Amino acid sequence: MAKVSVIIPVYNTAEYMDQCIDSVLAQTMTDIEIMLVDDGSTDGISGKKCDEYAGRDSRVRVIHKENGGLQSAWIAGTAEATSDYVSYVDSDDWIDADMMEGLYGLTDRAFVNSEIIAGNYIVEKTGERRKETQALTPGVYTGAELDKIRRRLLGEEVRPVTMSRCMKLISRKLVLENIKYCDPTIFMSEDVNITLPCLCDVKRLAIAKDSYFYHYRLVGSSMAHSYKPNFLKDLELSNKTFREILKDKGIENAGQQMDREFVMILLLVMKNELRCPDKDTAARVKRIFLREDIRSKVVGTDVTISGLANRLLYFTMKHPAAPVVGCMKLILGAYDKKTN
Repeated sequence: MAKVSVIIPVYNTAEYMDQCIDSVLAQTMTDIEIMLVDDGSTDGISGKKCDEYAGRDSRVRVIHKENGGLQSAWIAGTAEATSDYVSYVDSDDWIDADMMEGLYGLTDRAFVNSEIIAGNYIVEKTGERRKETQALTPGVYTGAELDKIRRRLLGEEVRPVTMSRCMKLISRKLVLENIKYCDPTIFMSEDVNITLPCLCDVKRLAIAKDSYFYHYRLVGSSMAHSYKPNFLKDLELSNKTFREILKDKGIENAGQQMDREFVMILLLVMKNELRCPDKDTAARVKRIFLREDIRSKVVGTDVTISGLANRLLYFTMKHPAAPVVGCMKLILGAYDKKTN
């Protein structure tokens, strides 16, 4: 049986998937299985490529399914996987050849059903290459140390552990036991649906040192710099779902964590509204941030914000006057032009 099942959701990513799949096939640890989950691709190429790879290498298995979104794709792959550990790679990203060997070497078979091994990653973007590191000090966390981490999983400017399901090895049993928390109607922060309950239940967490194995491709069509009309609605659903997860898992300070997290989420809401192409930005921002429930959270929640960009967004949230909003919109517009 393979030691790790690498699950790759595929949807109309023919332009990038060769680099992704080839990087997984080139792993120095060869006893892996690769689950290609074609989520109803419509480009006429991506699904065929999956079958071609399966014909070339017996380690590749393909699932063709009706389109159901990213969550449904990786869930389908997890359900069909046969290894004790799963690792998720999105089909427009790629990984270094020693990723699986490096992360698997940090596992402990005594915790085979309940551990997470977290590596680091590199953001790959035209004209920019940026390393991102887990905030927790590299090492192994169990027992009381894990309990302390669970009290601060959410609500901090930099989370102690990234909530991405990628750049990690996760016990498959741990994922399967928590799939019930996944809500397919959540499109923003969707990985938190599964990573948050897994971190609440995990019995052993290993943070790898260095280990910048995963390459996260930020492409022009990404959601990063585009305006999303339903952003606030999506994030309010996320907030409700994550509160229920922490409460269900018995996390003592669930309410405090989520109050702080809600303010952090509102930073993204502000950024999104500033990117709206319409000319009524100031009115839209005031309508949201002077809403009684939102205003009370912004003013009444104690948060620590150190990053300059976030401090500016936070100031605008607290003082959503037209001149402040207009100035911040210009600053963000200049930043987007520079980094796009």
